Amino acid sequence: MNVRRLAEISGVSLTTALLLAACSPPQLVDMSVPMHDGQYTGQSNPDEQGAVGTVTITVEGGKIVSTTYETVEADGHVKDEDYGKTTGGEVGNTEFYQRAQAAVASYEQYSAELTKVQDPTEVDVISGATVAHSQFLQAAVRAVLAAQGIDDDGAADTINMPSLDLDDTEY
Repeated sequence: MNVRRLAEISGVSLTTALLLAACSPPQLVDMSVPMHDGQYTGQSNPDEQGAVGTVTITVEGGKIVSTTYETVEADGHVKDEDYGKTTGGEVGNTEFYQRAQAAVASYEQYSAELTKVQDPTEVDVISGATVAHSQFLQAAVRAVLAAQGIDDDGAADTINMPSLDLDDTEY
């Protein structure tokens, strides 16, 4: 059915119908497309500090049965229990370390939630871990597309990557 006919049926003008269609956010992934069994990996775009998130999903029977998520800093270090410590391995700034570790803790939560809900766009943002969520979402969308056998059309690039303001709570 074309947009003009849809507008006539619904009683809205063609201009309004076109504006609504143009303002709709792009669909990141169509979860009605079946996923193939196997293990698939997707990566996020780098954040402003060069860190990249990686999501790996395992699909069995067309369903995600496990998910892992990690972020690697630009220098190659995995963000783990040492993330937020000084180069000497000490906690130099307790508040910064606690916020950094809260972001690291979100990785497991985001992974578990994707396995539960089966749709990356349904994984809720965890307060204090919005950059991690944006990178998770980009990487997860790309992993799901790979599992579906669909080429990444750049939709994940439309996900907003919040700024890493070190004076704020975003990590």
